[in-house]
Amino acid sequence: MTRRSHLIWISVLVLALLAGAGLGYWRAAPKTDVPPANWVFELQYPQMLDGKTQTTPVAAHRGPLTVINFWATWCAPCIEEMPELSRVHKDFSPERANVIGLAVDSPSNVKNFLEQHQISYPILLVGAAGTDLAKRLGAKIDALPFTVVIDQKGVVRHQKLGRIKEEELRSWLKEGQ
Repeated sequence: MTRRSHLIWISVLVLALLAGAGLGYWRAAPKTDVPPANWVFELQYPQMLDGKTQTTPVAAHRGPLTVINFWATWCAPCIEEMPELSRVHKDFSPERANVIGLAVDSPSNVKNFLEQHQISYPILLVGAAGTDLAKRLGAKIDALPFTVVIDQKGVVRHQKLGRIKEEELRSWLKEGQ
């Protein structure tokens, strides 16, 4: 093979890699055209309270801005971000923003987890339904964690697939006030 044919093959390979990376990013990026999300506040799910389960409407935890975080006990990035979400909830709730955790997990797993960890925000059990809920709120793929910020009018202001950092969330909430 000549030097020119090597360059052509390398160029084709680089273009294929870039196209694959672009497609992957496009598939994982949150949707920007999410319809109003007031419907999420009409839903009711079990909530773990003092080791007991009680049905609670999502609206009971709505704030001027509402952070909804989809998570599971088996998801390492979900667990890593929970102390940060707790701090944000303590600092912003109830006057400026509330955080709600929607557990895409089994009741027994969530109960065991909450017995071992201090979480300041409410955790509602959505189970496998969480996948469809996250998609309706803008997630393009089934992956956790997924976080959205919804304003008082039901507009999805921000979305993030993957671990959210405390500084990023605080910035979103300050921007939304």
